[in-house]
Parts: sequence; structure tokens; C-alpha cells
Amino acid sequence: MVNAAMRRQGLRRLGAVASAVLLAASGLWAGEVDVEVDVEVDVARDQDPRTERPSTVTVFPPKLKPLWLEALRGPEADLRRQAAQTIALAQARGMPDLADTAGPLQQTLDASDEHPVVVLATAQALIALDARQAAPRLFEHAMHDGLEMAQLVEPALARWDFQPIRKVWLDRLSTPEAPRRLLVLAIRGLCAVGEVNAEPRLRELALARNVPSDLRLEAARALGGLRTEGLEDDARKLAADKSASAIVDRLVGASLVRRHRGEAAEALLVEMAVDGEPSVAAIALRRLLEIDPVLVLPVAGQAVASDDANVRRLGAESLVAWRTPEAIEQLGPMLDDPHPDVRKYVRRSLLAMAADERLTEPVIRVAVAMLSTDRWRGLEQATLALVALDQKPAVDRLVELLEFERPEVFVTAAWGLRRLAVPSTLDAMFDKARRETERTRARGAAEYDVERQISQLFEAFGQMGYAPSEPLLREYVPKAVPFGELTRSAAIWALGHLHAGKPEPELAKLLVGRLSDLNPLFPECEAVRQMSAVSLGRMHADDSLPTLRRFMRNETVGSPVGYASAWAIHQITGEPIPEVTTTRVPRLGWFLEPID
Repeated sequence: MVNAAMRRQGLRRLGAVASAVLLAASGLWAGEVDVEVDVEVDVARDQDPRTERPSTVTVFPPKLKPLWLEALRGPEADLRRQAAQTIALAQARGMPDLADTAGPLQQTLDASDEHPVVVLATAQALIALDARQAAPRLFEHAMHDGLEMAQLVEPALARWDFQPIRKVWLDRLSTPEAPRRLLVLAIRGLCAVGEVNAEPRLRELALARNVPSDLRLEAARALGGLRTEGLEDDARKLAADKSASAIVDRLVGASLVRRHRGEAAEALLVEMAVDGEPSVAAIALRRLLEIDPVLVLPVAGQAVASDDANVRRLGAESLVAWRTPEAIEQLGPMLDDPHPDVRKYVRRSLLAMAADERLTEPVIRVAVAMLSTDRWRGLEQATLALVALDQKPAVDRLVELLEFERPEVFVTAAWGLRRLAVPSTLDAMFDKARRETERTRARGAAEYDVERQISQLFEAFGQMGYAPSEPLLREYVPKAVPFGELTRSAAIWALGHLHAGKPEPELAKLLVGRLSDLNPLFPECEAVRQMSAVSLGRMHADDSLPTLRRFMRNETVGSPVGYASAWAIHQITGEPIPEVTTTRVPRLGWFLEPID
């Protein structure tokens, strides 16, 4: 243990030295940063104004439970089965005050002539209710009613640590002819309750090559869960053969030491962490991370280069825990990881580390390096990271990426330009929006991803007050055009910003028309109507008040258009927005419901 501790201290000192050297050499776009760890592509018009939607509370009609209990006492077995299953379902869905159904359920369970399917459903309901008082009777049924009942009940008895079943499991474990699925239940149950008397037999099963592989692995996992030391020699022998035919042996070995610690176990786990079989490496890496992430550093490079996403993620976790510029350099390329969960984890972790002023510049450096590539996965994540770090020098590259072939990049680039809000980019952004408008007219139909991109550019024009965009934005107001609701609603929202506090009669008339268009055959889309109301309010278009009041009343404040109308009235007159009330929604759809 002394040697292991000294080794970890040495690695930490190395990290500190590397951090000092890299920070001294850096000359990046630094400055104070306000890190948004979970930054994602958003839509400005969803937040400005933020629509208050009515909250909903699920309620359960009070007559449901009496009705189900009546069915549970009824003469038809199928109704009794459905009643028991429904009580279990209702418990899972959060219905309150079901504990008192345990008594009637137990009476059904105890009926001597009850149909087996009803008994099974009743047992399921009692387990869902966590009715531990029923454990003795459930135990009896598990012993006599077959495999399906045992598979349902025995895990619950393990959770409740029902003592009498321990002997059953131990006896089953020592019975060679025991059915395999029952044996698995015994192994898992003994591990769950921490039964140390099972250890010798579990070891025999784990090491016996004539035992089926699934049972060996179950026994090894259980024994590894019970023991925290002493299995290193067994695991080392099993891990010695690196051939493909010995994968099960190596998995068994890794499982045996999955909770071990100490210098011998750590050395063995480091060896297993570079195993060619990803499932072996993952077990070892996970344990090393639990003990001390520094232990993974010698093999982190191999882990992050693995073909397996789970292994790469574990390697990344060790580098994140190290929190040094050297670790960040190794994490940078993982912004382009093939697996979306891995690359998102890396990006969020880098942003979290960037909150530490010692690590801000290294994080920026790796994100900038990725932004200079043509790898679409990395470009998307690097853009998100640099925008979260408010790195305005990135805008020139983002303008270039507006032309990238994949929507993950060209949409994110447009969003990034909007968020970074650098005025010098507006002319290039406008040129892109103009060209795409011409292409859409020529095609006669809008492309969804292009709409997403252009809507971001339109929102940027509104937020930055880019007056030259107004004629283009106005082209998107009429309904009879080949543009979709994303760009049209964004254009109308942006026009409201361009004319904020300065009503323009012709535009206000157009927006009133969009808000009022409820043509039964071809009505205006809700998003366009909502943003029309918002922009009328932002412009302070007094003449639109009668229309706004009508739609506030007709569509209620709880709807998007109704709330937008109320918000607009508030902007124009100062009248308070009516409170959005909570809606009580009854949970229905049960097999039996009251008529009244």
C-alpha cells in the first residue's frame, strides 16, 4: 500500500508540473468565463417572452379503489386478476393511499382454491406495495407455485432480507441437479443479503470450467460482491490466458476482484484494464475509478483509444478526475467520439473544468483545435463548448461552417453566431439567409434543417437590430409562400425586435391578419399566430388591442396564443397578465372506472 500511495502522489506531482508548464506557454483567447455546462442549441423566441404554461396535476378519481376492491372480492377470476394487476399499476403510477389494499390482496393470496393466474397477479401487487407483512405467505408460494412465482417473489424476499429463504438458497446452491434459473435466483439472492456462508460454493462454481459459462459468471459476480479481499490469486490465474477462447475465464477473474482493493488487487486490475475483451477492461476500469482515478492514468491512453464506447467513457472519466492540462489535451480529440453520449460527456466535463481558472485556457485550446478540423461530430461539440465559454474569436470559423454539409454543424454554427452576437458577422449571415431564401423559392418547398438554420439567423438579426434584414424578413410574413413555420415565426419575432416600441402601421396590419387567420380549411399555424401577438405587443401597436383581447379571451391564457396575447396587452397597456391556473387532470384508462 505504501508503494501504491507513493505512485499516486508521484502522478499527481507530474500533473501539477504539466499544468504549470502548459499554462505558462499558452496565449489563447482567455478572459473570465461564465460556463454553461449543459448548453444546447436553443430557440430565442421560446425564451423571449417565456410562455407560462398551465401546470397539470394528475388526480385519481376517489371511487377507483373501492371499485377495484369490489372486483377483487367478486366471483370472476379474470376480474380478480385484473383488479390485482391494476392495483400494482396504480402504485407504480403514483396513486396514493393504496397501502390498505394489502389486506384484501393477502386474503385473495391465501384462498385455497384461487386460480394460479390470480395468485400470481396478487403476489405482484403485494410486492409493488412493498407489503413486507405478506413475506411468509409469498415465501410459501415461491416454494410451491413454480418458476414464474419464484422469479417474481425471490428478488423481493432478498430486498426485504427475509431470513428463512437463506437456508433454501444455500441448499439449492449445493444441489447439483437444481434447475439453472432457480440456481441463478439463489446466487443473486445470497449476494444481495450478504450471506458469507455461500462463499465456498460460489468459488467452486466460479472456478469450475465444466459449469455453464452463465452460472460461472453469476457465481463470480456474487462472490466478488461478497468479498473485498483474498481472491487475487484466483483472478490472476484466470487472467493469464489472453486468448479468445479464455474470455469467460478472464471475465470471471475480473468479476472476482470487482470490489477488491490493495496493492496486489490494484496491480491486477491495471493489467485487466488493457484486456482485449472490452467487458473485462470495463470491469477493471470501473473498479480502479472507484478506488482512485489516478490508478487509471497509466492506461488511460489505451482506454480512450478502445473500439468500445463503454471503455472509452471510463477512460475519459479518469482523465476528467485528474483535472490537469495534460488530461485536457487527451480529452480534446474525444469531442469527436463516435458515440454521442461519450462526446457529450467529454464536452460537458471540459466545460465544468473550464470553471477553474487554471484550466480555462487548456479547455479553450482543445476546443479551438477541434473547430479547425472538418470532423462533424467534433465541430458540433467544439461549437457548443466555445459558445458556452463566450469565445467570440470563433465567429470567423462559424461563418465558414454555415456552408458545412451536415445539419449538426451548420445549424449549430448559426446558433453560435446568434449567441456570440458579433456585429461584424451580420453581413455574411444575411448573405447566407438571402441565398437560402432564393433556393427555397426555386425549390418551392422548405427543407427542415435549412429552416432550423435560417430561423437562428433571423433571430440574430432581431436581437442585434440588423435593419438591412427587414425587407427579407417581411417576405416570410404572408402565408402563401414556400416557407415553413420555423422561419416564418422567427422572422415575425425578429421584426418585432426591429420595431420595438415603434409601431409600424402596415406591418401591424399584416400581423393582426396572421393572428386572426382561423380559416377552417387552411388556418395559420399556431407558432406564427403566437409570434404575431408577441411582436404586436413589442411594437406597442395600440390598434391591435381589440384583436389581442379577443384571442386572450377565446383561447385562454393557458394556450400559447392566449398567453402571447395577454403578454402583448401587458406590454401595450401595463395591465397585469392573468394568472395561469393549475389544471387537475384525472388519470383514466383503467380496466374499471366509475361511471359518474
